[in-house]
Amino acid sequence: MIRTEHLTRDYGDGRGVIDLNLNVPKGKIYGYIGPNGAGKTTTIKLLCGLIMPTSGHAFINDIEVLPKNNATIKRMIGYLPDIFGVYDQMSVWEYLDFFCAAYRIPPRERGNRIDTALTLVDGKYMMDYQVTSLSRGMRQRIGLAKTLLHDPDVLILDEPAGGLDPNARIEMRRTIQRLRDLGKTILLSSHILPELASVCDLVGIIHGGIMRAQGTVSEITANLREQLVIVLVVDSSVPQAVKCCMEFPHCKDAVASGNEIRIIFAGTRGEVADLNKLLVERGVRVVSIKEEEADLEKVFLTVTGRDKDTTAGSGAAKPGAAPSASIRATGAPVPAPARPAPAPAQPAPAADAAKAPPPAKPQTNKNAQTHEKDAKLSDLQAKAMKWKIKTKK
Repeated sequence: MIRTEHLTRDYGDGRGVIDLNLNVPKGKIYGYIGPNGAGKTTTIKLLCGLIMPTSGHAFINDIEVLPKNNATIKRMIGYLPDIFGVYDQMSVWEYLDFFCAAYRIPPRERGNRIDTALTLVDGKYMMDYQVTSLSRGMRQRIGLAKTLLHDPDVLILDEPAGGLDPNARIEMRRTIQRLRDLGKTILLSSHILPELASVCDLVGIIHGGIMRAQGTVSEITANLREQLVIVLVVDSSVPQAVKCCMEFPHCKDAVASGNEIRIIFAGTRGEVADLNKLLVERGVRVVSIKEEEADLEKVFLTVTGRDKDTTAGSGAAKPGAAPSASIRATGAPVPAPARPAPAPAQPAPAADAAKAPPPAKPQTNKNAQTHEKDAKLSDLQAKAMKWKIKTKK
Protein backbone atom coordinates (compact mmCIF):
# COMPACT_ATOMS: atom_id res chain seq x y z
CA MET A 1 0.00 0.00 0.00
CA ILE A 2 2.88 2.36 0.86
CA ARG A 3 6.12 1.68 -0.97
CA THR A 4 9.34 3.52 -1.71
CA GLU A 5 12.19 2.48 -3.98
CA HIS A 6 15.63 4.00 -3.35
CA LEU A 7 13.90 7.21 -2.30
CA THR A 8 16.36 10.07 -1.78
CA ARG A 9 15.86 13.71 -0.90
CA ASP A 10 19.09 15.69 -0.68
CA TYR A 11 18.91 19.17 0.82
CA GLY A 12 22.62 19.70 0.26
CA ASP A 13 23.47 20.04 3.94
CA GLY A 14 23.47 16.43 5.09
CA ARG A 15 19.75 16.33 5.93
CA GLY A 16 16.97 14.45 4.17
CA VAL A 17 16.65 10.74 3.37
CA ILE A 18 19.03 8.46 1.51
CA ASP A 19 18.13 5.37 -0.55
CA LEU A 20 14.98 4.67 1.49
CA ASN A 21 13.21 1.37 0.77
CA LEU A 22 9.95 1.17 2.69
CA ASN A 23 7.06 -1.26 2.36
CA VAL A 24 3.84 -1.05 4.38
CA PRO A 25 1.28 -3.75 3.43
CA LYS A 26 -2.43 -3.01 3.31
CA GLY A 27 -4.16 -3.07 6.68
CA LYS A 28 -0.96 -2.84 8.75
CA ILE A 29 0.36 -0.29 11.25
CA TYR A 30 3.94 0.75 10.56
CA GLY A 31 5.79 2.55 13.35
CA TYR A 32 8.33 5.03 12.01
CA ILE A 33 10.93 5.86 14.65
CA GLY A 34 13.90 8.18 14.69
CA PRO A 35 15.44 11.07 16.64
CA ASN A 36 14.78 14.67 15.66
CA GLY A 37 16.31 15.44 12.29
CA ALA A 38 16.52 11.77 11.30
CA GLY A 39 14.37 12.17 8.16
CA LYS A 40 10.87 11.25 9.37
CA THR A 41 9.22 14.53 8.38
CA THR A 42 11.00 14.54 5.02
CA THR A 43 9.69 11.02 4.35
CA ILE A 44 6.14 12.06 5.23
CA LYS A 45 6.33 15.11 2.96
CA LEU A 46 7.60 12.94 0.11
CA LEU A 47 4.76 10.43 0.58
CA CYS A 48 2.18 13.21 0.64
CA GLY A 49 3.60 14.87 -2.48
CA LEU A 50 4.46 18.07 -0.61
CA ILE A 51 8.05 17.88 -1.85
CA MET A 52 9.60 15.88 -4.68
CA PRO A 53 12.53 13.46 -4.34
CA THR A 54 16.01 14.07 -5.66
CA SER A 55 15.90 10.50 -6.94
CA GLY A 56 13.92 7.30 -6.39
CA HIS A 57 10.19 6.70 -6.27
CA ALA A 58 7.28 6.66 -3.81
CA PHE A 59 3.99 4.83 -4.37
CA ILE A 60 0.60 4.86 -2.68
CA ASN A 61 -1.51 1.87 -3.71
CA ASP A 62 0.84 1.38 -6.72
CA ILE A 63 0.26 4.96 -7.94
CA GLU A 64 3.49 6.94 -8.05
CA VAL A 65 3.58 10.15 -6.07
CA LEU A 66 4.04 12.69 -8.87
CA PRO A 67 2.58 16.16 -9.50
CA LYS A 68 0.30 14.78 -12.22
CA ASN A 69 -1.16 12.29 -9.70
CA ASN A 70 -1.58 14.75 -6.81
CA ALA A 71 -5.39 14.80 -6.85
CA THR A 72 -5.58 10.99 -6.79
CA ILE A 73 -2.94 10.67 -4.07
CA LYS A 74 -4.66 13.25 -1.85
CA ARG A 75 -7.95 11.36 -2.07
CA MET A 76 -6.22 8.20 -0.84
CA ILE A 77 -4.26 9.79 2.02
CA GLY A 78 -5.34 11.21 5.35
CA TYR A 79 -2.51 13.19 6.95
CA LEU A 80 -2.50 14.32 10.58
CA PRO A 81 0.54 16.54 11.32
CA ASP A 82 1.94 16.80 14.82
CA ILE A 83 0.72 20.41 15.02
CA PHE A 84 -2.44 21.38 13.16
CA GLY A 85 -4.61 24.47 13.13
CA VAL A 86 -8.01 24.71 14.77
CA TYR A 87 -10.57 27.50 14.59
CA ASP A 88 -11.46 28.39 18.16
CA GLN A 89 -14.55 30.40 17.21
CA MET A 90 -16.24 27.28 15.75
CA SER A 91 -18.03 24.35 17.31
CA VAL A 92 -16.67 20.87 16.61
CA TRP A 93 -19.51 20.27 14.14
CA GLU A 94 -18.82 23.53 12.30
CA TYR A 95 -15.10 22.78 12.21
CA LEU A 96 -15.64 19.36 10.63
CA ASP A 97 -18.31 20.71 8.27
CA PHE A 98 -15.80 23.31 7.07
CA PHE A 99 -13.33 20.56 6.16
CA CYS A 100 -16.06 18.53 4.49
CA ALA A 101 -16.49 21.51 2.19
CA ALA A 102 -12.71 21.65 1.69
CA TYR A 103 -12.78 17.97 0.68
CA ARG A 104 -15.66 18.81 -1.71
CA ILE A 105 -18.02 16.43 0.02
CA PRO A 106 -21.60 17.19 -1.12
CA PRO A 107 -23.71 18.94 1.57
CA ARG A 108 -26.24 16.10 1.70
CA GLU A 109 -23.46 13.64 2.69
CA ARG A 110 -21.69 15.78 5.28
CA GLY A 111 -23.87 14.88 8.25
CA ASN A 112 -23.22 11.15 7.83
CA ARG A 113 -19.50 11.71 7.23
CA ILE A 114 -19.13 13.81 10.38
CA ASP A 115 -21.18 11.35 12.43
CA THR A 116 -19.08 8.40 11.22
CA ALA A 117 -15.75 10.16 11.82
CA LEU A 118 -16.71 11.23 15.35
CA THR A 119 -17.93 7.72 16.14
CA LEU A 120 -14.60 6.23 15.04
CA VAL A 121 -12.67 8.50 17.42
CA ASP A 122 -15.20 8.22 20.29
CA GLY A 123 -15.99 11.91 19.97
CA LYS A 124 -19.74 12.18 19.25
CA TYR A 125 -20.35 13.73 22.66
CA MET A 126 -18.13 16.67 21.63
CA MET A 127 -20.24 17.55 18.58
CA ASP A 128 -21.59 20.83 20.01
CA TYR A 129 -18.51 21.78 22.05
CA GLN A 130 -16.62 24.93 21.16
CA VAL A 131 -13.18 24.03 19.85
CA THR A 132 -11.63 26.53 22.26
CA SER A 133 -12.93 24.49 25.21
CA LEU A 134 -11.28 21.21 24.15
CA SER A 135 -8.35 19.65 25.97
CA ARG A 136 -5.22 18.58 24.12
CA GLY A 137 -6.46 14.98 23.93
CA MET A 138 -9.88 16.05 22.64
CA ARG A 139 -8.31 18.28 19.97
CA GLN A 140 -6.13 15.41 18.84
CA ARG A 141 -9.20 13.21 18.39
CA ILE A 142 -11.00 15.95 16.47
CA GLY A 143 -7.91 16.32 14.27
CA LEU A 144 -8.02 12.59 13.56
CA ALA A 145 -11.76 12.81 12.81
CA LYS A 146 -11.00 15.60 10.31
CA THR A 147 -8.43 13.29 8.67
CA LEU A 148 -11.09 10.56 8.28
CA LEU A 149 -13.83 12.69 6.69
CA HIS A 150 -13.00 11.72 3.10
CA ASP A 151 -12.57 8.02 4.06
CA PRO A 152 -8.92 7.63 3.00
CA ASP A 153 -7.34 4.19 2.60
CA VAL A 154 -3.99 5.36 3.98
CA LEU A 155 -3.41 7.32 7.19
CA ILE A 156 -0.14 9.12 7.90
CA LEU A 157 -0.08 10.20 11.53
CA ASP A 158 2.79 12.33 12.83
CA GLU A 159 3.11 12.04 16.61
CA PRO A 160 -0.64 11.50 17.22
CA ALA A 161 -0.05 10.82 20.93
CA GLY A 162 2.43 13.65 21.46
CA GLY A 163 1.65 15.72 24.55
CA LEU A 164 -1.23 13.50 25.66
CA ASP A 165 -1.74 12.26 29.21
CA PRO A 166 -1.68 8.47 29.83
CA ASN A 167 -5.47 8.05 29.55
CA ALA A 168 -5.63 10.01 26.30
CA ARG A 169 -2.73 7.95 24.89
CA ILE A 170 -4.57 4.73 25.68
CA GLU A 171 -7.69 6.06 23.93
CA MET A 172 -5.63 7.12 20.90
CA ARG A 173 -3.97 3.70 20.73
CA ARG A 174 -7.35 1.95 20.77
CA THR A 175 -8.64 4.27 18.06
CA ILE A 176 -5.64 3.52 15.83
CA GLN A 177 -6.08 -0.23 16.33
CA ARG A 178 -9.79 0.12 15.48
CA LEU A 179 -8.89 1.90 12.24
CA ARG A 180 -6.44 -0.87 11.38
CA ASP A 181 -9.20 -3.43 11.94
CA LEU A 182 -11.31 -1.50 9.41
CA GLY A 183 -8.62 -2.10 6.79
CA LYS A 184 -6.81 1.23 6.99
CA THR A 185 -3.07 1.24 6.27
CA ILE A 186 -1.32 3.41 8.85
CA LEU A 187 2.14 4.98 8.94
CA LEU A 188 2.66 6.17 12.49
CA SER A 189 5.54 8.42 13.51
CA SER A 190 6.13 8.53 17.25
CA HIS A 191 8.72 8.77 20.03
CA ILE A 192 6.66 6.79 22.56
CA LEU A 193 8.49 3.51 22.06
CA PRO A 194 6.64 1.19 24.49
CA GLU A 195 3.30 2.09 22.89
CA LEU A 196 4.68 1.57 19.39
CA ALA A 197 5.79 -1.91 20.40
CA SER A 198 2.27 -2.75 21.53
CA VAL A 199 0.32 -1.24 18.61
CA CYS A 200 2.53 -1.64 15.50
CA ASP A 201 2.69 -4.63 13.18
CA LEU A 202 5.98 -3.40 11.68
CA VAL A 203 8.63 -0.94 12.79
CA GLY A 204 11.31 1.03 10.95
CA ILE A 205 14.15 2.91 12.64
CA ILE A 206 15.69 5.79 10.68
CA HIS A 207 18.79 7.71 11.71
CA GLY A 208 20.83 10.20 9.72
CA GLY A 209 18.45 9.82 6.78
CA ILE A 210 19.22 6.09 6.48
CA MET A 211 16.92 3.21 7.43
CA ARG A 212 18.88 1.34 10.10
CA ALA A 213 16.46 -1.47 10.91
CA GLN A 214 12.96 -2.57 9.96
CA GLY A 215 10.67 -5.55 10.43
CA THR A 216 8.41 -6.78 13.19
CA VAL A 217 9.35 -5.82 16.73
CA SER A 218 10.24 -9.44 17.49
CA GLU A 219 12.43 -9.68 14.37
CA ILE A 220 14.33 -6.51 15.21
CA THR A 221 14.90 -7.45 18.84
CA ALA A 222 15.86 -11.02 17.82
CA ASN A 223 18.40 -9.60 15.39
CA LEU A 224 19.89 -7.52 18.18
CA ARG A 225 19.99 -10.57 20.45
CA GLU A 226 22.27 -12.25 17.91
CA GLN A 227 24.73 -9.58 19.03
CA LEU A 228 25.18 -9.04 22.73
CA VAL A 229 24.69 -5.55 24.11
CA ILE A 230 27.18 -5.13 26.91
CA VAL A 231 27.01 -2.23 29.36
CA LEU A 232 30.39 -1.43 30.84
CA VAL A 233 30.94 1.06 33.68
CA VAL A 234 34.46 2.35 34.34
CA ASP A 235 35.59 4.75 37.02
CA SER A 236 37.90 6.74 34.71
CA SER A 237 39.84 6.54 31.44
CA VAL A 238 36.68 6.40 29.30
CA PRO A 239 38.51 7.31 26.04
CA GLN A 240 41.11 4.60 26.73
CA ALA A 241 38.33 2.08 27.46
CA VAL A 242 36.48 2.92 24.21
CA LYS A 243 39.72 2.62 22.21
CA CYS A 244 40.48 -0.71 23.85
CA CYS A 245 36.97 -2.02 23.12
CA MET A 246 37.17 -1.02 19.46
CA GLU A 247 40.47 -2.91 19.13
CA PHE A 248 38.90 -6.11 20.47
CA PRO A 249 38.01 -8.47 17.55
CA HIS A 250 34.32 -9.02 18.41
CA CYS A 251 33.40 -5.45 19.35
CA LYS A 252 31.38 -3.83 16.53
CA ASP A 253 30.67 -0.51 18.21
CA ALA A 254 31.15 1.26 21.53
CA VAL A 255 29.05 4.25 22.61
CA ALA A 256 30.11 6.21 25.69
CA SER A 257 27.88 8.32 27.92
CA GLY A 258 29.55 9.58 31.05
CA ASN A 259 31.34 6.63 32.63
CA GLU A 260 29.01 4.12 30.95
CA ILE A 261 29.93 2.42 27.66
CA ARG A 262 27.33 0.49 25.65
CA ILE A 263 29.02 -2.11 23.43
CA ILE A 264 27.59 -4.07 20.48
CA PHE A 265 29.40 -7.37 20.85
CA ALA A 266 29.37 -10.11 18.20
CA GLY A 267 31.29 -12.67 20.25
CA THR A 268 30.27 -15.20 22.88
CA ARG A 269 29.68 -14.55 26.55
CA GLY A 270 32.98 -16.26 27.29
CA GLU A 271 34.73 -13.74 25.08
CA VAL A 272 33.20 -10.92 27.12
CA ALA A 273 35.46 -12.14 29.93
CA ASP A 274 38.42 -11.85 27.57
CA LEU A 275 37.45 -8.24 26.85
CA ASN A 276 37.27 -7.54 30.58
CA LYS A 277 40.73 -9.06 31.02
CA LEU A 278 42.13 -6.88 28.22
CA LEU A 279 40.66 -3.74 29.79
CA VAL A 280 42.27 -4.55 33.15
CA GLU A 281 45.62 -5.23 31.46
CA ARG A 282 45.42 -1.81 29.77
CA GLY A 283 44.92 -0.13 33.13
CA VAL A 284 41.17 0.50 32.84
CA ARG A 285 39.39 0.08 36.16
CA VAL A 286 36.11 -1.72 35.45
CA VAL A 287 33.37 -1.00 38.00
CA SER A 288 30.73 -3.29 36.47
CA ILE A 289 29.96 -5.21 33.30
CA LYS A 290 26.56 -6.67 32.39
CA GLU A 291 24.48 -7.88 29.46
CA GLU A 292 21.47 -5.75 28.50
CA GLU A 293 18.12 -7.29 27.62
CA ALA A 294 16.78 -6.28 24.19
CA ASP A 295 13.46 -4.45 23.76
CA LEU A 296 12.34 -1.78 21.29
CA GLU A 297 13.74 1.04 23.39
CA LYS A 298 17.12 -0.67 23.71
CA VAL A 299 17.13 -1.37 19.97
CA PHE A 300 16.42 2.30 19.27
CA LEU A 301 19.16 3.49 21.61
CA THR A 302 21.65 1.05 20.14
CA VAL A 303 20.78 1.64 16.49
CA THR A 304 20.87 5.44 16.81
CA GLY A 305 23.84 5.44 19.20
CA ARG A 306 21.89 7.46 21.77
CA ASP A 307 21.65 7.21 25.50
CA LYS A 308 18.52 8.31 27.31
CA ASP A 309 20.21 11.49 28.48
CA THR A 310 23.20 12.25 26.26
CA THR A 311 25.31 10.78 23.52
CA ALA A 312 29.03 11.10 24.03
CA GLY A 313 31.71 10.30 21.48
CA SER A 314 32.69 6.76 20.73
CA GLY A 315 33.99 4.47 18.06
CA ALA A 316 33.20 3.29 14.57
CA ALA A 317 32.98 -0.06 12.90
CA LYS A 318 36.38 -1.40 11.96
CA PRO A 319 37.49 -1.31 8.32
CA GLY A 320 36.14 -4.29 6.45
CA ALA A 321 33.59 -5.12 9.15
CA ALA A 322 29.85 -5.11 8.62
CA PRO A 323 28.34 -1.64 8.96
CA SER A 324 27.55 -0.80 12.53
CA ALA A 325 24.00 -0.08 13.58
CA SER A 326 25.02 3.39 14.69
CA ILE A 327 27.18 5.98 12.96
CA ARG A 328 30.62 6.79 14.29
CA ALA A 329 33.36 8.84 12.67
CA THR A 330 36.49 7.33 14.20
CA GLY A 331 37.57 4.68 16.61
CA ALA A 332 39.12 7.32 18.84
CA PRO A 333 37.14 9.46 21.28
CA VAL A 334 35.49 12.45 19.65
CA PRO A 335 37.06 15.68 20.93
CA ALA A 336 34.82 18.41 22.22
CA PRO A 337 34.24 21.10 19.60
CA ALA A 338 36.52 24.09 19.98
CA ARG A 339 34.82 27.15 21.36
CA PRO A 340 34.78 29.82 18.65
CA ALA A 341 36.61 33.03 19.41
CA PRO A 342 34.28 36.00 19.99
CA ALA A 343 33.72 37.98 16.80
CA PRO A 344 35.35 41.43 16.79
CA ALA A 345 32.97 44.31 17.29
CA GLN A 346 31.88 46.02 14.07
CA PRO A 347 32.65 49.75 13.84
CA ALA A 348 29.63 51.97 14.41
CA PRO A 349 28.34 54.03 11.46
CA ALA A 350 29.19 57.72 11.40
CA ALA A 351 25.56 58.65 12.17
CA ASP A 352 25.78 56.63 15.36
CA ALA A 353 29.29 57.61 16.33
CA ALA A 354 28.09 59.70 19.23
CA LYS A 355 26.30 56.75 20.75
CA ALA A 356 29.18 54.33 20.33
CA PRO A 357 31.55 53.99 23.28
CA PRO A 358 34.99 55.63 22.90
CA PRO A 359 37.95 53.48 21.88
CA ALA A 360 38.85 51.31 24.78
CA LYS A 361 42.13 51.79 26.58
CA PRO A 362 44.25 48.75 27.33
CA GLN A 363 42.28 46.77 29.84
CA THR A 364 43.49 45.01 32.90
CA ASN A 365 42.29 41.51 33.64
CA LYS A 366 39.93 43.01 36.16
CA ASN A 367 38.16 45.10 33.52
CA ALA A 368 38.33 42.64 30.58
CA GLN A 369 34.76 41.48 31.06
CA THR A 370 33.44 45.06 31.06
CA HIS A 371 35.35 45.83 27.85
CA GLU A 372 33.83 42.77 26.16
CA LYS A 373 30.30 43.92 27.10
CA ASP A 374 31.00 47.40 25.69
CA ALA A 375 32.21 45.90 22.40
CA LYS A 376 29.05 43.81 22.10
CA LEU A 377 26.90 46.87 22.85
CA SER A 378 28.67 48.79 20.06
CA ASP A 379 27.95 45.95 17.65
CA LEU A 380 24.26 45.93 18.59
CA GLN A 381 24.00 49.71 18.17
CA ALA A 382 25.53 49.49 14.69
CA LYS A 383 23.06 46.79 13.65
CA ALA A 384 20.13 48.77 15.05
CA MET A 385 21.14 51.85 13.05
CA LYS A 386 21.41 49.80 9.83
CA TRP A 387 17.92 48.40 10.48
CA LYS A 388 16.46 51.91 10.99
CA ILE A 389 18.02 53.20 7.77
CA LYS A 390 16.74 50.18 5.85
CA THR A 391 13.16 50.55 7.14
CA LYS A 392 13.09 54.29 6.30
CA LYS A 393 14.01 53.49 2.71
